[in-house]
Amino acid sequence: MNRSLLVAKAFAQKSRASLSRPLVPARGVHSTRTLLKESPEHELDWEEFFQLRKQRRLWERVGALPCAMLGLSGGAALFATLPVDPQQMFMGLDPMLLFGGSSLFCGALGFAIGPSVGRKCYRIMSTQTAKMLDHKEAEFFKHIKANRSDPSLSSASNPLPDFYGEKISSLHSYRKWLRKQREHERKGTFSLGSKRK
Repeated sequence: MNRSLLVAKAFAQKSRASLSRPLVPARGVHSTRTLLKESPEHELDWEEFFQLRKQRRLWERVGALPCAMLGLSGGAALFATLPVDPQQMFMGLDPMLLFGGSSLFCGALGFAIGPSVGRKCYRIMSTQTAKMLDHKEAEFFKHIKANRSDPSLSSASNPLPDFYGEKISSLHSYRKWLRKQREHERKGTFSLGSKRK
């Protein structure tokens, strides 16, 4: 009987201890946001960093489309209101052709400005996350700078692979990037040694 009492007490203590611990949410986009809101000193791990970086790039790409449409429609509206004499050439070109090309240029300019607008919208919508992302990105670029191959080893047959690490989107692709950098360094050193002989 004493033994069963001891077992019951030990089980009760274990269950109280497990209930007093905070629950850790499952990993994912929504759990990351709740975790970030709860603790302002939360340090992003690399998987969260790459996930948030993908989200920011999506905002940048999505921001390019409305800006392009706005630039195109603004340019078309502006050039449609200008007085045009179809009989007179403007700098040797037909005025309608010139105004149409200028409207397309305004659309292309809007498309080029769009990613900056998308990034700014991302920063406004998630200020704290953006700050942590910037901090982690600075650390990431320190890793890139420390581990990239020497550009002086490049040649036509041995081009430098992804100098700024822009194509890295996960830990797997980071390891792949490291292997390519080491391979570039090895090939460059080998060809440099053969030229000296």
